[in-house]
Amino acid sequence: MITAKRTLTATAAMLAMGLTVALVIRPEAQAQGQPAGLTFTAAQADAGRTAYMAVCSGCHGANLEGAGPAAALSNDAFRTKWGGRPALELMSTIRRMPPGAEPRAADADAALLAFILRESRLGNAGAALPSGDTQLAALRLGGGAPQAAAGAGRGGGAAGAGRGGRGGGAPALTFRGSPRLTAMTDVTDEMLANPSPNDWINWRRTRDGSGFSPLAQVNRGNAKNLKVAWSWSLPRGDNMMTPLVHDGVLYAYSFGDVVEALDATTGELLWRYARPARPANAGGNGGGYTSKKGLAISGNTLLVPTSDLHVLALNARTGATVWDHAINTGTNTQHQIKSAPLVAKGKVIIGLNGYGQVQGGNFVLAIDLATGREAWRFYTIARPGEPGGDSWNNQPLDRRSGGSVWVGETYDAQTGLVYFGTAPTYTIQPMRVLASPTANNDALYTNSTIALDPDTGKLVWFYQHLKNDQLDHDWVFERQIMDMKVNGVNRRVVITAGKQAIYEVMDARTGQYLFSMDLGMQNAIDAIDPVTGAKHINPAAVPAPNEVIQGLRKPGICPNAAGSHSLMHAAYSPATRLVYVPLGDTCVEPKPGGPQWQKNPTAETRGKYGIIQAIDLETRRVVWTSREVPPPVSAALATGGGLVFNGDADRWFKAYDDRTGRILWRTRLDNVPTSAPITYSVNGVQYVAVSTTGGNLQSRDVAAVANLATSPNDSATLFVFALPKR
Repeated sequence: MITAKRTLTATAAMLAMGLTVALVIRPEAQAQGQPAGLTFTAAQADAGRTAYMAVCSGCHGANLEGAGPAAALSNDAFRTKWGGRPALELMSTIRRMPPGAEPRAADADAALLAFILRESRLGNAGAALPSGDTQLAALRLGGGAPQAAAGAGRGGGAAGAGRGGRGGGAPALTFRGSPRLTAMTDVTDEMLANPSPNDWINWRRTRDGSGFSPLAQVNRGNAKNLKVAWSWSLPRGDNMMTPLVHDGVLYAYSFGDVVEALDATTGELLWRYARPARPANAGGNGGGYTSKKGLAISGNTLLVPTSDLHVLALNARTGATVWDHAINTGTNTQHQIKSAPLVAKGKVIIGLNGYGQVQGGNFVLAIDLATGREAWRFYTIARPGEPGGDSWNNQPLDRRSGGSVWVGETYDAQTGLVYFGTAPTYTIQPMRVLASPTANNDALYTNSTIALDPDTGKLVWFYQHLKNDQLDHDWVFERQIMDMKVNGVNRRVVITAGKQAIYEVMDARTGQYLFSMDLGMQNAIDAIDPVTGAKHINPAAVPAPNEVIQGLRKPGICPNAAGSHSLMHAAYSPATRLVYVPLGDTCVEPKPGGPQWQKNPTAETRGKYGIIQAIDLETRRVVWTSREVPPPVSAALATGGGLVFNGDADRWFKAYDDRTGRILWRTRLDNVPTSAPITYSVNGVQYVAVSTTGGNLQSRDVAAVANLATSPNDSATLFVFALPKR
């Protein structure tokens, strides 16, 4: 049942009036009678080894040492990352690996986990390891039982929801009165449509997804002088957080569902909200804490998508809860929320992702901003009897999967439409051979650009970039809206690229395919129809009907599973009319366990896996290319000062000249900047901010390809840079 609960207590009312209050709501006391430690039988671990060698060793190595892009599963970094976390989180990761695999029996997954626990020393021999979600949620990796206590998170403040304390109970809130909070104005629809250059109030600053700021105080001539203005320690864990900034208040959304309001000039904590995990809702959401993209803001309300599939409205001045909407997913337990919300037409619009056989597939929904009630939802897997429902090779609904929404939506006031992309299907082998001469296996609406009416959620148009994708070459990434001259005619267009780094341009009003620009990073597609955009797949990339591709890694195919263009979002500068694209140059090794290789290495480019490329889509030419060894892992940020900021897998954060690609400034951070950098201005001073975290699957993959050491400390920090004061 969908619920929308308003909670405005007397204390919250005091907060709303700007009174200085320190509020700590203690989690519920830990239940008596702790469960036993994390144990497994020798028979389970031995059975798990057999399964591991069959399905996991191709990526992670025969001795769990990590092979190619996959992480090691038994070293100190692995123990540091997972030690102390609920066993259900690691089990949830195991269940969805390798990508695209059919679900295994519960006891088979329990055996795999038992083997990994034995080899990594995160469990002890003893009683049989349970396979149920409830039991696993109650056990900590490392052999102990979880604590429901309220230890402070690393970011400071009250009871933490970071790695140190994610138990059950009520949220913890710390509030300190501040003139910045009391003076802050409400964010209007006009502001969202045309943000002040000083603010960053949408996920990519503007709702068209450009990732561009007109601020120019920091520019080509002085970027070399950038210094750390302040920093803030964040809760440890994988994340992709993009801060929001409004009227000098910065909002950070961190691992463990921690929201912090900071003075954007000093880093002083103004308030902190920490939402405890809900173990009962954690099935399939063990990875739900990771790779969050960010928040949204409207009026005096901060919109927060949580790991237990709620969307919260928090008072932006106090952190007090205004409403709490629980998303109804029925019996499905595999959903997650990774994308940042979009506010448009009085609604909070958010997409869900999920692995495996998520019955009915994933969806995008809208929540009424005023009431907190669901307004509509659109399923990204076409349903039987509805348009596109006959494109699933006669598979029933419970056998259709994929269509995840990993990345936030964009909105265009000119067309009045919301745009987003979808991931491939995870229904693999049943989609390879047609069930009958009249069957269709396009798998709508996977790998598509979708345009919806934000008032109703009705489909206006869609364009499917790649049908029935068997190689996990997603087209789920950012959609950017702009004006462009196409064949001499001015058009309002939406652009996007998938993992293959093929840019495609569509009419934003109708979805008409206009053209493609292949950046030369792939060999899976050998021809594109110039009229329809239909792709012809290279026969070498087509799996045989019964072929099992280890982790969707077809030997010799470019790119590999990490993709050339992926979660490192591009930026578009209206000043230069160029798109700045972070890319990786990697392919699947010709044989399992072989060396990583590039598509077309030369003596100059060999071993340089990381690329930043400036492209002119109007002329369909590459303006400049910058190559280095470490692949990029952050989104690009373009500015009016003639700069492009980006971070890479070797912990460097850089500023490039947007005309030439020359690096003008760089600094090394404590960990990988797997986030979207932003820039803002307060009191006439321009700041540039980026967060570091423990990374994510994509950043670890590309770091392994480039043979880069990753931090075993899992540190997470918000760094803010500015020019020195005169």
